[in-house]
Amino acid sequence: MPPFVSEIVAFFQTALTWVTALAVPGVGLSAGWHALMRSTAQDEMTMQHHSRALRNAVIYGGIAILAGGITSAVLGQFH
Repeated sequence: MPPFVSEIVAFFQTALTWVTALAVPGVGLSAGWHALMRSTAQDEMTMQHHSRALRNAVIYGGIAILAGGITSAVLGQFH
């Protein structure tokens, strides 16, 4: 494999490792914020908004973490 290809693969592996590692606390903080705001909501509409946002944060965060992990694993096969 040419050296520039292995450098590109290594760069993407490192970048995706960082994205995956930073997604975990990001999802946790976002989910915690929406859970706190849902529990302190004064009206039904605000509570529904934060419930929906909480669900979306967990779903899209899980997708981002899985996608980063899978892509890093696939790129690891090129070494």
